[in-house]
Amino acid sequence: MAKFYKVGDKDTACRTCGRPVAENAHHCPHCGSGAPGIYSRCPKCHGENYVYHQYGFAIIRALLVTCILGPLGPIFGFIGYKRTECICLDCRQGWFPFLPEEQLGRFNTYYGEEGRMSRRFKHIPANCFDKA
Repeated sequence: MAKFYKVGDKDTACRTCGRPVAENAHHCPHCGSGAPGIYSRCPKCHGENYVYHQYGFAIIRALLVTCILGPLGPIFGFIGYKRTECICLDCRQGWFPFLPEEQLGRFNTYYGEEGRMSRRFKHIPANCFDKA
């Protein structure tokens, strides 16, 4: 199973303006770019205008597995907990950045370029703090 990168509180340089910003900041306070601490781009349109969100506890998965396995079900709700997913604001495509086996492939030109595509979003989730 692939290990997903978890965005933390450490300081990094903004990918747009280069000023120091927290890696888990949703927008740069200096230039306003979305997800300034995550160096990636959309695997579909190759745009760099994106936001991110993190998955929480999967209550539906936990309930379904509880029906099958009994008291072990809630443990399965934590699978993928705190996983980071980027969402392109131009084409609404989602992807999981920071997958080592995807990043080190022969088609990527630099480390951290793009990750595995997930799903296409009709609406940006509320926990992305979309600045419209």
